[in-house]
Amino acid sequence: MNSELNSASQTFGAFCDNRLVGFIAVLHFPHPKVKNMKKIHRVVVLPDYQGIGIGRALINFIGKHYSDIGFRVAITTSHPAINKSLERDNWILRRKGRVASVGKTSSLSNLSQTNTRGRITCSWEYKSLA
Repeated sequence: MNSELNSASQTFGAFCDNRLVGFIAVLHFPHPKVKNMKKIHRVVVLPDYQGIGIGRALINFIGKHYSDIGFRVAITTSHPAINKSLERDNWILRRKGRVASVGKTSSLSNLSQTNTRGRITCSWEYKSLA
């Protein structure tokens, strides 16, 4: 957990015994056609607390919270466990694919250094139950 968050982000924390063990950050997404879109842009859970559903609970809380107050909520992730859990929850798959090799889709020179290259990346939108 570091301070490299966008200053416009809204953050929410998950606590265990009064200790911050995870957080989620949300930004307003400037979409050309959809004016009420929020985008989850950071989900972090401390290593000792990973794999027990804290990230999933944070993502679902944010989806429901913003949906209840009239926003659409989206997340894009290549994390296999998050993609699997979103399949089971109130999220609709909008797009699925792989990151192409460097130079074909991005001019970012550090793309080849990320560990998501070659993973399936999915874009999801929360499905309101109302």
